[in-house]
Amino acid sequence: MQDFHKINGHDAVIHLLRDNPSWYYVVLSALEEAKSIPNGRFAGKWVLDKAKRYGVSWIPSLRKLVAYGVLTKVGDSTQGGRRAYYSMPDIVGVERALNEFSPDKPVVPYRGYEVTKSGIAQRDVQIPFYGNLASCGSPNDSETFIESYMNVKSTLARPGHKYFIVRADGDSMDQAGIQSGDFVLVRAQNHADVGQKVVACVDGANTIKELQYQGDHLILMPRSSNPNNKVITLTTNNAEIQGVVVTTLNLGE
Repeated sequence: MQDFHKINGHDAVIHLLRDNPSWYYVVLSALEEAKSIPNGRFAGKWVLDKAKRYGVSWIPSLRKLVAYGVLTKVGDSTQGGRRAYYSMPDIVGVERALNEFSPDKPVVPYRGYEVTKSGIAQRDVQIPFYGNLASCGSPNDSETFIESYMNVKSTLARPGHKYFIVRADGDSMDQAGIQSGDFVLVRAQNHADVGQKVVACVDGANTIKELQYQGDHLILMPRSSNPNNKVITLTTNNAEIQGVVVTTLNLGE
């Protein structure tokens, strides 16, 4: 168990915001909730709702605030794991750090160009990374929180579309160029053509497969050297396409 008296909220916030300046308004929202609740125990959803009013258009995972020591998780999650509760052990330190730190503007992803001295140039685009969203094996349960943002060339993440990044887990698409552990760039859309690689939500879980159709059935086809990976046959009622795979990414790109 953590010793709350040893937690330095000031230093925790400074370290967090130096690494992630766009989280300023998330921390501010958490501070406001902590100060407004008599017992100091508040739901993560309340923080996220308040952050939206500050212009935070993405969905941050408050696990990052716990990892940096800004918040402490209180008890077990409720409502099927969808609602987690937190406390802020050092409210005074957190508030002091926010007063010292200049807030960054909320992140606005998908802007593909910038003005330079030599004219208008393409630049890297900040794409949300869902740390536990897609499986290249059997569908996996996941939390749809944004873990971080990654820079991607705007030649890949073209303006006019929305994108997200997932990390592949499993070997069911190894013959299609997607290895376990790969970062996969996905164009968000709810439809796809036959033969495209898709991220699909199946009964509340997620998977990456090749899309095929057979009569009225939707087929999620593995492309794997492992015979244990099986075809998933679905109706359109229990499957939802979340996006089309654009490419795998190298971290150095």
